[in-house]
Amino acid sequence: MIHFKFLAVGIFVFVSRLTLADTLTVMQYNLMYYDKEYSDCNNTNNNVDDKDGYLRTILGFVKPDILAVNEVNDAISSVERIMTNVLNYGGETRYKRANFSGTFLVNMIYYNSEKIELKAQEAIATSPRETNVYKLYLKTPDLVNGDTIFICHLVTHLKAGSDETDAQQRATAANSIMTYIASNDIKGNVIISGDMNLYSGSEGAFTAFTTPIGTSNFRFYDPLNTVGEWHSNYSYRYVHTQSTRTMANEGCFSTGGLDDRFDFILTSGDILSGSKGLKFFSYKALGQDGNRFNGSITSPTNSSIPPDVANALYGMSDHIPVIMKVTYSTTQPSVKIEKGKVDILFNNPVYNTLSIQLLGNAAINTINIHNILGNCLLTLKPDSYIQKIDIDVSAIPSGLLLVDVELEDGRKGVLKVIKM
Repeated sequence: MIHFKFLAVGIFVFVSRLTLADTLTVMQYNLMYYDKEYSDCNNTNNNVDDKDGYLRTILGFVKPDILAVNEVNDAISSVERIMTNVLNYGGETRYKRANFSGTFLVNMIYYNSEKIELKAQEAIATSPRETNVYKLYLKTPDLVNGDTIFICHLVTHLKAGSDETDAQQRATAANSIMTYIASNDIKGNVIISGDMNLYSGSEGAFTAFTTPIGTSNFRFYDPLNTVGEWHSNYSYRYVHTQSTRTMANEGCFSTGGLDDRFDFILTSGDILSGSKGLKFFSYKALGQDGNRFNGSITSPTNSSIPPDVANALYGMSDHIPVIMKVTYSTTQPSVKIEKGKVDILFNNPVYNTLSIQLLGNAAINTINIHNILGNCLLTLKPDSYIQKIDIDVSAIPSGLLLVDVELEDGRKGVLKVIKM
């Protein structure tokens, strides 16, 4: 409990917190040559305008907070296109992306900026594609006190192919990733996701990911704990993610139906236990109801998702996305004024509207909003005493704000909020 004393007015106030649970939705998806003409896939049988429509349908259904993707064309215009034509389509503005990096087919991460912000990013030199490392933090109310929850999310796309040389290349990349993690002592809330092209839990790459390394004995875990011989194995039909179809589209798209678990989200032990603020809640392959073995995502009829989503998955890619939900604790801040014990509830952080509500027999007289330099940015004096007010702060610059709330009897409280 944090205590503040306002000597100028002789009022004792303190912050009270109500712990709430919130959820992050993490989605991993191979977009299959998005905006890229390659081999048998071209603008006729893998049209990017069509893919934008499919992806809008899928993401509109899932509503991810973190979207990690593989197989995007190696151009800034392509990674930006997903922002403008899909995520922020139709007036939406909350999604941001990381900086462009990579060659040929690139990875990218997009995030809901109302909940998350990107702190830093790096790349690990793995073959045949680099692995990207994104350091994120949550915009929780505790951010005002310099405290929040951090996430390290790695996105990788390992070598495809069933030959021993392909498996060895996957293992080499996985070992490079784990060496990077150990060398940088990365721990806490860590996620690695991607199209890993793994056929079995006994492969060298999966073994590398799940073997403790470094002074922290860091390792990844399969949140489902469903480790085995995944390829063409009916027992693992609920986790298979490729292929969405049994027939190719003029040579584009893999065939054979859903019989491989290629797409993964693996996590640190801290996420499974919840010891660092994030806790594993659920994991699923979208549209995988266990009735798809060696069949398509649409046939037999898929009752686990709406028909338009099933059709979009069929048209978008030969992979289906995997989705993990994690929970985290947030605090609903309030200021309690001792003299008469009046609670002032408010939202934090703030985007366009600051909502303030008094609980108990008290009313608002005046509100003054200052920036950290002490400059008064806004003054409000309601025509009549009220207990709840919504304040438009969209024109106020981002930063830490001090909100002075004066009650009708002269008592005062000061709220600290972050304007995003």
